[in-house]
Amino acid sequence: MADQRWYAARAKTGQESIALDNLARQSFTAYYPQVEVERRRRGRITVEHEGLFPGYVLVKFALEPRAWRAINGTRGVIRLLSFSVEGAPSPLPVGEIERLQEREKQGQLHISEIMRLHRGDTVRLKIGMAVDQIGEVVRTRGERVELLLSLLGREIRCIAPMHALEMVCSSRTPVR
Repeated sequence: MADQRWYAARAKTGQESIALDNLARQSFTAYYPQVEVERRRRGRITVEHEGLFPGYVLVKFALEPRAWRAINGTRGVIRLLSFSVEGAPSPLPVGEIERLQEREKQGQLHISEIMRLHRGDTVRLKIGMAVDQIGEVVRTRGERVELLLSLLGREIRCIAPMHALEMVCSSRTPVR
């Protein structure tokens, strides 16, 4: 068991779970790291799980031709990644996958596609007639943001959709 290493295998498009199941049936240790993605869908915030490395599964085994040929012949797998002239699979760095598994277990693999704006934040308009204008957030209501813009020497209130804005400066210090 001590001579086992992690290797990356290219999976057929959308068949990562099929590859994992078939590798498990052959008694291989296989892993497909998942990341939580927070996004807005139909006006609601959802959390979805997606592959961290779409199209790849990770397999742990001792490097011997019989084992890697069996993996390459597994349903759902295209082939193990190789960077050698001989065609033998290339191992991943020692300890890297274990650290990744630990981070996933602790819930540290998380991405948010949602921009959270607060009163006083400075934003830039990305689209529309006032493109590149800088404004201050007055308030937010779902996907709509009320801004205070300085145009032609006057302060003007306007409403813009969240997707039309880009954060310039937060009025708050990020909490980690």
